[in-house]
Amino acid sequence: MKLWQKISLIALVFVALAVQLTQFYILDSHFRSAIAREVNSAASAHSALAASLSNHAAYERLKANTLFLSTDQLTDMLKDTITTDISTADVIEVKKGGKTITAVGTEVLDGASYDLASVKPNDAITDGKTVIFDAGEKTYLMVVSIIKLEAMSYELRTVYDVTNVYDEHDANLNNARMWGLCCGGGISVLLLISVLGFLRPLKRAVKTIGAAAAGDYTVRMPEKGSSELKTLAHSINEMTASINEREEKLRGIAESRKRFADAMAHEMKTPLTSILGFADILRIKSVVTDEQRRDFASAIVEEAKRLRGLSAKLLTLASTDNTPLDFADIPAAQLFSDVHATMAPVLGRRGIKLTTLHKNAVLHIDRELFLSLLYNLIDNAAKASPDNSEIWLIQSELDGHTVVSVIDRGMGMKPDTVRRATEAFYMEDKARSRKAGGAGLGLALCDDICRRHGARLEIRSTYQKGTTIIIHMNVAPIPKSQGDELEALLQKRPPREKTRDKAREKERQKRKKQRETRYKGGRTI
Repeated sequence: MKLWQKISLIALVFVALAVQLTQFYILDSHFRSAIAREVNSAASAHSALAASLSNHAAYERLKANTLFLSTDQLTDMLKDTITTDISTADVIEVKKGGKTITAVGTEVLDGASYDLASVKPNDAITDGKTVIFDAGEKTYLMVVSIIKLEAMSYELRTVYDVTNVYDEHDANLNNARMWGLCCGGGISVLLLISVLGFLRPLKRAVKTIGAAAAGDYTVRMPEKGSSELKTLAHSINEMTASINEREEKLRGIAESRKRFADAMAHEMKTPLTSILGFADILRIKSVVTDEQRRDFASAIVEEAKRLRGLSAKLLTLASTDNTPLDFADIPAAQLFSDVHATMAPVLGRRGIKLTTLHKNAVLHIDRELFLSLLYNLIDNAAKASPDNSEIWLIQSELDGHTVVSVIDRGMGMKPDTVRRATEAFYMEDKARSRKAGGAGLGLALCDDICRRHGARLEIRSTYQKGTTIIIHMNVAPIPKSQGDELEALLQKRPPREKTRDKAREKERQKRKKQRETRYKGGRTI
């Protein structure tokens, strides 16, 4: 049995019981009141008859001028009085010593359902006894009492027809049953409509949950109705939205891993194919000149380096989530000096200038991992920049937030590329990226390193104009208007910073010649 059927049936049973009990209580109260009225009326008529008999006896005694009437005189008086009495009683009977002295209308008592002879009056003269009984198809009320006439006790019985009271009660019961059936039918229809209306939101909830169970987490339940139903609908919607969001994340992770695996297989295949090809040529070809051998060996070495760099970045990318970080307070000046000392000679081969700007800030970071982050960002900026250009590494404080930025004036990125830039192996121009030695892992690795530091990586880029990569050292976002102040730093530099940069430039030039050979061929980050 369905829930709405159970609720409707139980409610109908309770309502029907309540209505019937109320009807029967009212009818029973009315019936008892009617019987009480009939009993009082019969008792009053009985008392009036007894008083009339007593008055007639006194009248006959005065008329006969005697102290007491004889038995015969009293019997004649009773017969005359009962015969001519206009009492409402259907039966009047006077008995003495258990024998009937006189009676009127006793034929109606034939077939009485009660042993009337066994009915005895109470001892008190004024206290009558009442009995209700059936005779044939009618119902009667009998009143019995003791009356004193001429110093003798007589038993007076009067019987009254109360059939109309019972007939009225039976008619009321039949009407109550009829009205009960009609009202029950109407109430059952109203209950059915009400229950179905109340359970409609529950059906919607079942439908929504069923759709979610079938895999459709986009379905939503209307939040309307009573407060409880609104709360239920809101909870179900939150549940489906949460599941949908989680499924989207899992789907994205699955797709990302698939793209990662596909791209990794493709990227590994290219250098391996080149290595195998050149090695096979060296193996098969019987005569190889020294120049050809050097060319083939150089190609194999370059592809092997590329494969080594790819595997190193994959290892770093895979281990960033599992490797515990060694956090320390590192001054920005020291950090930027190390970055400049390492990257400036490499960038100098292409005439690219690395400019650093910083304040006296202290960064709470893992030094080696954060250096790897900055190396990757600067390396990416160099790959996108033309020769003889400039790259800026800037640290600033904006509203209490520490920001580290890498800015270039290179190729820039399209909006779609910016959105996917942190995906592993994603490269907008694969030919150009491979030519520059890239594998599409740089920004993916940078994003993971930022996340491990509780930082956020923001990419702002304009195609053909340049790229600004901002590292927010806390998760709280910085308004764009404040982020644009980084650009203003390039146009408006403090004199002290300019002087400091000149001194550093001289130091760089001095070191350049000393370290030229050490950085020959560049450094793979």
